[in-house]
Amino acid sequence: MTTPQSGDRQVATALVDRWLDAFNSYDATAFAACYTEDAVLEDAALKRFFRGRTELAEFITVWVQACPDTYLKLEKVVIGDGGAAVAWTGVGTLSGTFPHLPPTAVRGSRIEQRGLSLMEFSETGLIKAQTDYWDSFTVLRQIGVIPE
Repeated sequence: MTTPQSGDRQVATALVDRWLDAFNSYDATAFAACYTEDAVLEDAALKRFFRGRTELAEFITVWVQACPDTYLKLEKVVIGDGGAAVAWTGVGTLSGTFPHLPPTAVRGSRIEQRGLSLMEFSETGLIKAQTDYWDSFTVLRQIGVIPE
């Protein structure tokens, strides 16, 4: 079997596409299925880790509840040996709550945030590790927590 680990760009691109489609369709099960059972997603801005498919499914569920019109636009994907760098812009309207946001966050605030996901692929063709980088300061300004 050819996997992203072995350098097949088509397989890696298909995995990134499936990941994006699952996120943008708010399908927590399909999103979590893009990862190995023991995968770890690190949110570097929040200093949080999501371990395993259950936590990954909860992560996207909470996100969509807080920002139900959210979506990711791919800006650039670079496939490398055993992984990918995925540049994206996340867009949405804050209408709910995130556990990490202060209560002063203004509901109805429009969020548009650029970010980068660094993915490491397993030999089975799934994401085994991912680190997301984004600017939390910009988001806090957009939702009214930090003044302009």
